[in-house]
Amino acid sequence: MTNDGTGPAHPDTMWPPLGQAPTNSLAISRRFTATPDQVKPARNFVAELLGDSHPFRDDAVLLTSELATNAVEHPSGPFGRPQEFLVTVTFVVDGVLITVQDPGSSQIPCPRNSGPDATGGRGLALVNNLATRWGFHRDSIGTVIWFELSSPAERPDTGRFPRRAC
Repeated sequence: MTNDGTGPAHPDTMWPPLGQAPTNSLAISRRFTATPDQVKPARNFVAELLGDSHPFRDDAVLLTSELATNAVEHPSGPFGRPQEFLVTVTFVVDGVLITVQDPGSSQIPCPRNSGPDATGGRGLALVNNLATRWGFHRDSIGTVIWFELSSPAERPDTGRFPRRAC
């Protein structure tokens, strides 16, 4: 895979996703404590910002919920520091770009093929199937997982990016 920041998460993806967040885009962020009771407020934050009539509201709320749940269920980072995650909603032309940043994990974010009886493990698979494109970035602060939802006219090619497991 090329180092172009598109498609499924890959160690070589770049942040920010190229061409998706011009400097004049409106971006609004909020921090949440990395506890299970904060997943719903993270969903509500995105839902309220997008409003009932936004065409990508439902998918954005669902995918934010999945990534917030991952930030809660897979904590990492220095001991003695309260764990948090940061959700940022950026309004881009004909769509929305959402990031979830947390202290990080030693594992590479990767969609899994969960069995029919599994009670978890479908979050990144949903992101992989619903987002126009997505990826991640790691640095000394932690991990940022981003996804974009946009209209077909704004996609970098004529179809969706290939869906695959890592």
